[in-house]
Amino acid sequence: MSETIDYGIDLGTTNSAIAVAEDGGVRILKNNDQWDTTPSAVWIPRKDLVHVGRRARERAESDPGDAHAEFKLEMGVAGAARRFERAGLSLTPEQLSAEVLKSLRQDAAQHSGHQPEAAVITVPAAFALNQNNATSEAAALAGLSEHCPLVQEPTAAAIAYGVQDTSDSAHWMVFDLGGGTFDAAVMSKRDGELQLIQHAGDPYLGGKLIDWAIVDDLLAPAVRRELGLADFTRGNRAWAGNFAKLKVEAEDAKIALSRTEKVELNIDLLDAAGDRQSFEYTLTRGALDDLALPFYTRAIKLCRDALAESALRPDHIDRLLLAGGSTLSPGLRALLTDPDTGLGIAVDHSQDPTTVVARGAAAFARTVRRPRQARVAAPGEFAVELNHPTQTVDTADVPVSGKVTSGSPVDFTRYAVVLSNPDGKPPFRGPHTVLSPDGTFYTEVTLTAGTTSRFTVELTDAAATRQRLAGDSLSITHAKVVPGEAVLTGTLGIGRADGSFDPLLRKGTTLPAEVTKIYRTTIPLHRSEPDSVIRIPLLEGERPRAERNTRVGLLEIRPRDVRIDLPAESEVEVTFEIEASSREALVTAHIPLVQQQFEATINRTELVAPDQQELAGRLRRLEQRVRSLKDDAEAEHAEQARARLEKLEEHRPLTQLGREVDAAGVDTGAAVTSDRRMRDLDAELDDIEAAIEIPGLERRLWDLLGACEDIITQVGGTPSDRRELENLRGRASALGGDATPAELRKLVKRAEEFQVELLRRTDEWDFVVFNALVEMRDMMHPRGQADAAIRDGRRAMAAGDRGALAGVNQRLRRLLPPEVGDGMGSKEGGVR
Repeated sequence: MSETIDYGIDLGTTNSAIAVAEDGGVRILKNNDQWDTTPSAVWIPRKDLVHVGRRARERAESDPGDAHAEFKLEMGVAGAARRFERAGLSLTPEQLSAEVLKSLRQDAAQHSGHQPEAAVITVPAAFALNQNNATSEAAALAGLSEHCPLVQEPTAAAIAYGVQDTSDSAHWMVFDLGGGTFDAAVMSKRDGELQLIQHAGDPYLGGKLIDWAIVDDLLAPAVRRELGLADFTRGNRAWAGNFAKLKVEAEDAKIALSRTEKVELNIDLLDAAGDRQSFEYTLTRGALDDLALPFYTRAIKLCRDALAESALRPDHIDRLLLAGGSTLSPGLRALLTDPDTGLGIAVDHSQDPTTVVARGAAAFARTVRRPRQARVAAPGEFAVELNHPTQTVDTADVPVSGKVTSGSPVDFTRYAVVLSNPDGKPPFRGPHTVLSPDGTFYTEVTLTAGTTSRFTVELTDAAATRQRLAGDSLSITHAKVVPGEAVLTGTLGIGRADGSFDPLLRKGTTLPAEVTKIYRTTIPLHRSEPDSVIRIPLLEGERPRAERNTRVGLLEIRPRDVRIDLPAESEVEVTFEIEASSREALVTAHIPLVQQQFEATINRTELVAPDQQELAGRLRRLEQRVRSLKDDAEAEHAEQARARLEKLEEHRPLTQLGREVDAAGVDTGAAVTSDRRMRDLDAELDDIEAAIEIPGLERRLWDLLGACEDIITQVGGTPSDRRELENLRGRASALGGDATPAELRKLVKRAEEFQVELLRRTDEWDFVVFNALVEMRDMMHPRGQADAAIRDGRRAMAAGDRGALAGVNQRLRRLLPPEVGDGMGSKEGGVR
């Protein structure tokens, strides 16, 4: 048996594949249909019968109640089970993915005689932690061992494309558009190691959305007209069977249009009376390209984002490596090569994009050593534990170390080892290396270039007699490139109580990684108040506002969890740890005051897809927000914001969202996609809102500085007052046109504080305070006393009686709540 895992699996949204690394290279293992790929579909017509692959995909059209596909998009989401009506079963996306993995293992057994115990499984680089964890769970459910590393799909694709054939100065971009996900990754090579420099992606952007666009924009409207079905929408469960047929036919037509200019569709559908009707439609490549353009444009934008974050331009990239079945589209390939609308990078389509990820995963699997049990030597015998690379870019001076043990007491210094490879080219025989007193040794070997070199460890005693040695063989493969260190492709952190996101582990961090940061609680925890809770959301993303990122878990601390009452402002040490191969994260919160630690793994039971009603409400608020921002941009003459809003509307995101929300009632995948799209759109509108806010903040700042100048002129300010005013003006001028809202707000706040400092020295201060208190009138109690005091204050203002006005201000302050707006009495808090 090989020392390494050797098997690689691409667990895809639409199709999956398995490959194996052999001495002659990497080979795709065909399934029983002699296909290189297996449709990621499951059909269960009865409880004891499970079909995976081609037959299941076909049944998704004719038997939608008992066959399901495209469940990868729902991985890691609670409550996303698919129902199999006749079998009376409900299976989660993880269980369905496990059935696909079982089928692939069985395909491997047809070729090798045994099912692989472990495999490297690929995941989109854009997958969040909960989705990665769900993939590992699916592997375990499929009978694979816990030693199944996850490798990101762009890295696997780059390995399979043979980037080792180029120089260390080269850069590549992987464009991986699959059935449900998209990854853009900038790759390079350093000292023979493949490096992921930068990544951008979307776990809900893929060919599935193009299929549904064909259905929603072209086929469904035609069906409504021809069959007279006014209520024919994807969200109407009564038409689930018809839509299942349209979806399958749309996908097949899209694939066919990669080779021809038009496709004739002929589909049997049920009408309102339940009778079968023939529906015909001609789909052209041009119509498909028009529909797909918004999705292609989004993918290209993500590529440009990755390039910008890498400080690279398209002309710095040598090749664009294509992966994923959706990249077979001629329209997409033409778009990518266009320097204006696309990327203008030379496209490499020398590999089959549908299997390239699986082959790369197998090549990576050749570098992953199988777990080994420690060998125990019997009395009078010897065993050796070896440590060496499984794959390396070097051919000479490759290190090998080990430790020899014996079942009987021996003087190890009387023994020596020699490593040999008689089949090497040229044959290799290493130096005579004497063991240290504890049985350890270190030596170096030479490899045969471009192949796997197998060595035997020969143990001899002082008389040069060879001893029997358990575990005496090892293999090392020479390659022109090896995978580099794993990196984090999404920033991890927590949500603070004020709604901001605090990053702890940044995107691009080398894995494994660990970081600890100290926070303080915002509320006390009293054991007499069991309903109180401190919640720390665990988030993944790049947005400054916590709610715009993906929540991947939750850490909670309740009164019952602590031994004593915990005061507000107690220290909480939050630690994030993330492992390299499985990418599993562990988050702990340590409270020094009570010397207790709370642990939160990524808990997927908390991650439930929003229901349709919630999504519909959010969509209405988004539509209203867009309208309001257009009005605000017009009123503020914010040209940049107006231009961004116009560009946003060109891509019709709200129209597409409306269709996804309509389908969310019958499709959890659509609900998850809608949720992600809405957060992305809200984040984009945040930026537009900031662009609108800037002109108003700038006017406010300069108005305040002008008011401060007037006060200083009227009352004769001190030299320090004039210095502070000039300092504020200088800071305002220095911001120029690149000012951010946060920078302007900070300066506005300081200018307001300076104005208050100046006003306190004038007769106007009490008038300013009175006007501010009048604005808070609705918070005062009793109302009658507040109104009476306000009338007295206005009379004092008219008379210019500053002393009387100061007394009124004291009366009004006493009518306000003890602590206005501080959330006093809240039983829910977080950390700051």
